Amino acid sequence: MTKGTAGLAAVLAAVLMGACGGDTMRSGMDESGGHGSSGGAAFMSVSPSAGATGVAVGSDITFRFSGPMGATMEQYVDLHVGDLSGAEVAMTCAWSADRTLLTCSPGSPLASRTTYAIHLGGGMMSVGGAAIDYATYGPGIGGQWIMGGATMGSHGGMGWGTMGSGWRHANGSYGIALTFTTA
Repeated sequence: MTKGTAGLAAVLAAVLMGACGGDTMRSGMDESGGHGSSGGAAFMSVSPSAGATGVAVGSDITFRFSGPMGATMEQYVDLHVGDLSGAEVAMTCAWSADRTLLTCSPGSPLASRTTYAIHLGGGMMSVGGAAIDYATYGPGIGGQWIMGGATMGSHGGMGWGTMGSGWRHANGSYGIALTFTTA
């Protein structure tokens, strides 16, 4: 009987390790974000591009996703002066008809020769309800994971812990940040 119980325990442990992602769960970074056959979508590009300089002060900001995004996901996009601890810039955002392109327009022209930080919240979901995959393209286009916490400063002057759960990604991050500088 003991031998059968030990075998069952080994099988159960193997199944749990596979379901939890093995070492990925221990590191706290499941970067897949749900992209794949479950109706997921990946963040593919941003304009202006991360690290861009000389950006026109009247530029729109656009984000492209590999699949249609869920309703109200634009609420998890914001723009800050300087870095993520800086003041938020008011924007209006609208989706393309197929919900793969989000265009955001600042409420007034941006300040010249100023760095801005774009924040794409971790809680963004595809129309299928899967967390957005930021890992496939995000780091390659200059995106930085936002882990929050005391060592990461604040978000618009507020502590990371005060943000709603919708800003949190399955990997524990608060999404990704990208910066650009105006002309």
